[in-house]
Amino acid sequence: MIPESFIQDMLNRTDVVDVIDKRVQLKKAGANFVACCPFHQEKSPSFSVSPSKQFYHCFGCGAHGSAITFLIEFEGLTFVEAVHQIASSLGLTVPNESRADPKKIKENFGLEEAMKIATQFYQKALRSSPKAIEYLKSRGLTGAVAKEFSIGFAPDGWQNLENAFKQYDDASLEKAGLIQKNEKGKYYDRFRNRIMFPIINEKGQVIGFGGRVINPDDTPKYYNSPETPLFQKSYELYGLIHARKPIREKGYVVVVEGYMDVVALTQHDFRNVVATLGTATTIYHIKKLMRYTQDIVFCFDGDKAGQTAAWRAMMNALSAVTDNVRLKFLFLPDNHDPDSFIREYSKEAFDRLAEDALPLSEYIVRRLTLTNDLSSQEKKVRLLNDVEPILNEMTAPKVHLFLRKKIAQLVGLDMEEITHILKNAKATQPSAQRIKLEKKVQMNPIRRFILFIIINPKLAIAEDLRLFSSNANEHILAKLIIEIALENNGNNAAVMLHLISSKVDESVLREMEGQIVKIDGGLNLEEEVKALRNSLQKKLLSSTNKTKLGELQEKSLGSLTDEEKAFLKNIRRK
Repeated sequence: MIPESFIQDMLNRTDVVDVIDKRVQLKKAGANFVACCPFHQEKSPSFSVSPSKQFYHCFGCGAHGSAITFLIEFEGLTFVEAVHQIASSLGLTVPNESRADPKKIKENFGLEEAMKIATQFYQKALRSSPKAIEYLKSRGLTGAVAKEFSIGFAPDGWQNLENAFKQYDDASLEKAGLIQKNEKGKYYDRFRNRIMFPIINEKGQVIGFGGRVINPDDTPKYYNSPETPLFQKSYELYGLIHARKPIREKGYVVVVEGYMDVVALTQHDFRNVVATLGTATTIYHIKKLMRYTQDIVFCFDGDKAGQTAAWRAMMNALSAVTDNVRLKFLFLPDNHDPDSFIREYSKEAFDRLAEDALPLSEYIVRRLTLTNDLSSQEKKVRLLNDVEPILNEMTAPKVHLFLRKKIAQLVGLDMEEITHILKNAKATQPSAQRIKLEKKVQMNPIRRFILFIIINPKLAIAEDLRLFSSNANEHILAKLIIEIALENNGNNAAVMLHLISSKVDESVLREMEGQIVKIDGGLNLEEEVKALRNSLQKKLLSSTNKTKLGELQEKSLGSLTDEEKAFLKNIRRK
């Protein structure tokens, strides 16, 4: 692991403007620098880089982050690779990343460490298993691709991981999803006699595993890690860390059904491909992919199961899709998966299939009319009933309009009639009032206070901790950030957010990053923090007095102490 102290020191020395300007031409605009966003197509610059905050933000697509984040997103690097590249540009040598030491597991046992040790164990087991190697060769996979994806093998047997971990029954192993307990309370390996596919997040950390059987009689065929603090399958996409750069280069991404499809396509040098992990595509998957491309192609088998999975993916994606995002649906010929199709026809043929895939609206109409020839009024009513919930989920007004127009033509109605019949089916658009309200709620005094502390941690004082005494999430977050600031007051905002990243949910971190870049760089933060501190102190005092008053009112007058009587007298004067 790269020492945390080294990353902090490196970020404090790094100029995000310099890192980005070497790759995207920036122009000075007031206190900041601007450019056309490298993460989406645009004609007018909406990409802003702040030297004071050491952050970038695109007001068009919402991309934002530090110098490390930029290299990860722009060049498709892992977290470790990005650190090495920045360190090299500064003339720094990254301390050697020592291999995980099982002997230290008791002293330093985190879930990430456990996953790293397990990955090393499975990779070593693969190298010493002729049957596992033969299986991969039979699927056309080379050693180079197996190494690229860190593929391993979980041997047959009940407690093989006991050889990798000093404390096999440690609760952290169970929490990481590596072992489980039977009804007699005995632990055993979750994965046995399976090819192991590490699931790697965008920071290059192993957060889970997918296991595929070698023996065709074993079930289930695919078996994933359970949901853990590291791994939530609704948010993760297999292969994304490898596919980010190819996605940007080719301009689109193909979403396939399993990790074997991803690895097989990569073997054919088709690299702009990812897979969901034992779950239907979710709104979070779509939003994550939209950071890299506006063209998303779903690839499914042509059988009934594939058709069902495609429809479910479409329904889940509707609320995330905008008029700038193009969803397409590709169905493979019978008895073919992506690997077999390319072997029989060619990589170029698969490329053409992806390019000619069905657009969203056309797919919806084709699916709804597949078993409905619209030959009667009743069948036309059925079509209207089927399409209404789809229209209700849509948030893209233009796509919504053209789909309504197509449906109107199919059932022989004009737009006024179809609008009257489907009067509740309107593209969901958050109102300006709601957006304004949400922004106001998110930027409450406490949130502004902690954002200013992140930008300039020197402004935090120990007494600030007393301002946040409740168990409310915002109070817990405030105390966490103040404690970090007090220990690291010489750092910049990029370092502060890096320190916070391992202690809060990713959604909270992303929200704060987006808010920080929008803070006016001309503000006098010292005066702002003083004013907010005074306001929060008064609010705390008022709340404390109110609580005390309520308690005293429950007492009889004769039982009050002189101090309590004085308190009541002063409160009445106010």
